[in-house]
Amino acid sequence: MIILKNMKLLLITILLFLGNINAAMAAPEIQADVRYLYVQPGQTLHNIVSKLYPNRKKDWPRLRREIVKINPDSFVGGKESQMKAGVRLELPKRHVARRKTEKIAPLYVGDVVRTRGEALAVGKDRISRSLTAGDRVYLGDKLITGEDGFMRLHMIDDAFLDLRCFSIMIIEEYALQDKNRRSIFNLLQGSLRKVTGEIGKWGDDVYELKTPVASVGVRGTEYALRVFQSKGCGGTVDTKDDGLYLKVIKGIVDVHNNKRDIQTAVVKGDTLYVKTPEAKPVKNGVQPGVLSPVIKVEKIPEPEPEPEPEESSDWVWWLLVLALLAV
Repeated sequence: MIILKNMKLLLITILLFLGNINAAMAAPEIQADVRYLYVQPGQTLHNIVSKLYPNRKKDWPRLRREIVKINPDSFVGGKESQMKAGVRLELPKRHVARRKTEKIAPLYVGDVVRTRGEALAVGKDRISRSLTAGDRVYLGDKLITGEDGFMRLHMIDDAFLDLRCFSIMIIEEYALQDKNRRSIFNLLQGSLRKVTGEIGKWGDDVYELKTPVASVGVRGTEYALRVFQSKGCGGTVDTKDDGLYLKVIKGIVDVHNNKRDIQTAVVKGDTLYVKTPEAKPVKNGVQPGVLSPVIKVEKIPEPEPEPEPEESSDWVWWLLVLALLAV
């Protein structure tokens, strides 16, 4: 009986010993997103790094050195080949690599023809730049003029645009492709005079001037507009509100605000006044001096119109022939 009992104890001891060996040899799976782990008996630093960073084989030597540097007391004599079992090992912080974004050049949409006073542009990169004659403007630019500011733009479709003082306008869209002709500006405040170019002449063209009060759709025209600008500048007078004031010089425009069921057409020589985004547009409600200067200031020459074709001078030669025959 005693011998049998001793044999059972010996068998249990052998099984426990074998279990410890298996546990020491079986390294647990290590998650790559852990920040700490406890070193198990039988684990090596190479084994830990290779399982944590399987796709970064080229970085393994550097990572091993970094772990030793962070955990000097976890290694015997500071050697990575001799790890202490049971110690808490701190792992390097995960570095998220930022993707390199390719810088896209801004899209050129027009040139600055003339400026006066403060004239600025703020690009999509939020960097501001002063504008002078010969500079370019780009899609997404926010154009700004000061109290005495003025700028004239010549757009890629041969349109001319005068942005007067105290103005802020964004070039939201401008495209001249055959199947996608679009011109969309957002005048946040200020005064402008616009002579449309090629965009707006075709039936499928998209042309819109957005303002805080109403939007203007254009069909081959020239017009002057003032919005959200109660203080006069550049020779214009003050107004009692920040409404929209419009005058059509040539062609026709359509105006609509928050009352979508109301769309007002304004033709050559007519004016329009819209007090608020919810108000009904009022025709011919613009007083003198609101859109055109009444105070003497430096006159800004208007954009030169296209030259008219020269008339034939053949009749002069006929008169000379008749005179010679009479003699």
